[in-house]
Amino acid sequence: MRLVLAIRSLNIGGAERQFIELVKNIDKNKFKVYVISMYGGVLENEVLKSGVKYYNLKKSGRYDINFYFKYKKLLQTINPDVIYSFMGEMNLFSYWTKPKHTKIIWGFRASDMDLKKYGKMSQFLFWLQKKYSKNIDKIITNSNASLQYHKKMGFFMDRAVVVYNGIDIKRFSKKTSNFKKEFHLKDIVIGMVARVDYIKGYDIFCEVAKEYKNIDFIAIGDGDEKIKRDCKNVKFLGSFKEIEKVYNGIDILVSASKSEGFSNSIAEAMACEVPCVVSDVGDSRFIVGECGEVIKPNSIKDLKKGIDNILKKDLKSLAKCSRDRIVKNFSIEKMVKNTEREICAVL
Repeated sequence: MRLVLAIRSLNIGGAERQFIELVKNIDKNKFKVYVISMYGGVLENEVLKSGVKYYNLKKSGRYDINFYFKYKKLLQTINPDVIYSFMGEMNLFSYWTKPKHTKIIWGFRASDMDLKKYGKMSQFLFWLQKKYSKNIDKIITNSNASLQYHKKMGFFMDRAVVVYNGIDIKRFSKKTSNFKKEFHLKDIVIGMVARVDYIKGYDIFCEVAKEYKNIDFIAIGDGDEKIKRDCKNVKFLGSFKEIEKVYNGIDILVSASKSEGFSNSIAEAMACEVPCVVSDVGDSRFIVGECGEVIKPNSIKDLKKGIDNILKKDLKSLAKCSRDRIVKNFSIEKMVKNTEREICAVL
């Protein structure tokens, strides 16, 4: 089966990492895989090492009209049986340029987005996807929250299914780490691993950090510089390619998001035996199960209470519970197997 896996870029991000895991682990005897990106990115080498055909269309900007024709010509040459695309722009362009017989699958990952926080172009792309969603052969979401959100927003979701993200349980596991020593951190470290964005709840995280004198609060990710400047009680350490080293250097992970689908950072931290305090958005409650604390979103009081509660508990027991839950429910093998099944089903 000729399968195109298409994505906007191959820079570091949650969707991009899941895309890479699918590329690496999909059954190459069952699928002849072609990977296509608009812009390329730092994860290109991961694609090349996987042994699949890779095309970076090198879109020169938002208004690069030639990109449309390059993509259309390439798809005519490949003549795929199925295209599975990730992210808004690539979803639309894959639908518009695909050969007539080719089946199309869209990947959705967002839930409870406040579109007012994003630009007019993002809002327009969202509207276009809604308009064309009834023509798509299948939609795969990575969470129940994402499926229900798009349904509520008027998307045609009758052919939508949920395939949960997969976590590399070998890479993300408990290991010795000198992270605290390297960054001169205190004995107890509480971290957030998320892009620095209003939607991730950094304002709440920063306010709570003021209440603790003997604990370091750290943030891993890049983004809004104003949030960094305003947040004096949190150490912003930037992005890490080997993010597992961070998880193995913290004691508790906080996800204070105001909107979420399936949070990779929660599942990855749990796989590294890090207990989590998470806001009750998206599928975060489902991921954590009985192994952490679930709080109301956008509440300073509740986040502090959640941290205090987890600090009183047996962290070793929670750590084992966390790891076991991810291994059982959210492995890469399970994600890939379920994705392969859904791809085959459209034919």
